[in-house]
Amino acid sequence: MPNWVLRDFCAWLAGPICSIFNASVRESFIPGRWKEANVPVPKVHPPRSIESDLRPISLTATLGKLSESFVGLWILERTECKLNDRSTTHPLVDVLHHWHHAVNTGQFVQTVFVDFAKAFEHVDHKILIFKLRECAFLINRRQRVKIDKTLSEWMSVGAGMRQGSYLGLLTLSY
Repeated sequence: MPNWVLRDFCAWLAGPICSIFNASVRESFIPGRWKEANVPVPKVHPPRSIESDLRPISLTATLGKLSESFVGLWILERTECKLNDRSTTHPLVDVLHHWHHAVNTGQFVQTVFVDFAKAFEHVDHKILIFKLRECAFLINRRQRVKIDKTLSEWMSVGAGMRQGSYLGLLTLSY
């Protein structure tokens, strides 16, 4: 969908697009069109070789980038403090601060403690690797070359993260 359509008709499209985003997250499914990219910018004019005369950038669907950024923000919000400090001290001080604040403002605190001792030693590596391979953002990606109005055939992308990928930046930061 062209960006001008999203811009000019945002009042009418916001509800249906929100429903599509929510269904996508709920069902762990990303529409195929959101994972396709055009590689548009030649280094030289006219380009003679796809392998050497085109810049390795990918223009992807705005809705795909937007949904990916939502998921990336949710992941970051839930993991940032836990990943930056590998000790248990910081999370304990943080939770105590929240409990004290809640009690001092007339709220109440409910907690559940679960002992995960050695829990990660019982994770089946085959299942974990399978789940990672099946990550909806990473599988079945395609791209094609676009020069002016001429388009190549679609090709599968089997490795790497496309340029401008929010999740790519998130995984590189950790």
